[in-house]
Amino acid sequence: MAKVRPKKHPPFMDMTAMTDVAFLLLTFFIMTATFKSQEAAEIDTPSSISAIKVPDDNIMMISIGTKGEVFFGVDAQPDRIAMLDNIATSKGLSFTDEQKKKFSNQASFGFPLAQLKGWLDLPGPEMGTVKQPGIPTDSTGISELADWVYAARQANSQLRIAIKGDNSAKFPAFKNVLANLQSQNINRFNLVTDSEEPPAGWKVEDK
Repeated sequence: MAKVRPKKHPPFMDMTAMTDVAFLLLTFFIMTATFKSQEAAEIDTPSSISAIKVPDDNIMMISIGTKGEVFFGVDAQPDRIAMLDNIATSKGLSFTDEQKKKFSNQASFGFPLAQLKGWLDLPGPEMGTVKQPGIPTDSTGISELADWVYAARQANSQLRIAIKGDNSAKFPAFKNVLANLQSQNINRFNLVTDSEEPPAGWKVEDK
């Protein structure tokens, strides 16, 4: 009597559970992700050899553009709002809740105080298309950078200062930034550069 052979079926794998897990993970990352705020300008930093990394939080960033424009920002949204409130109090200005919300979404900005409210009143998409002239820093004339630095330190006394200068920026612009910092008794800061491959045999010297 011949053996009865079972009918063969092609292999089958139920992917439903795996698909559910994939969508759950995707949803989790979307809901918890922090989107990067728009920078006021693109800065092409010079390269250097350094083993010191700029911290990721509690940072006050001063950026210098190709034509010497100065941009300013802090990394945390609550600090941005507190900083704006401090500058408003010291200068006798007022900002609406909507203006504060827009300001808190900006990683950096570069407007004189007289133009700041007009910029914040623009619709969101238009704000990114406006060319920012930079914060006044001229030590012989109107200078507002020192006021922003003071307002930021009032908002968060733990802020560390980093300066990011464009490779094409001229020294006078950097000198004016230093003069503003020194007026606040600040002489220590980090310089932001692109990392460069160290030469063979290079190592960090022990201090």
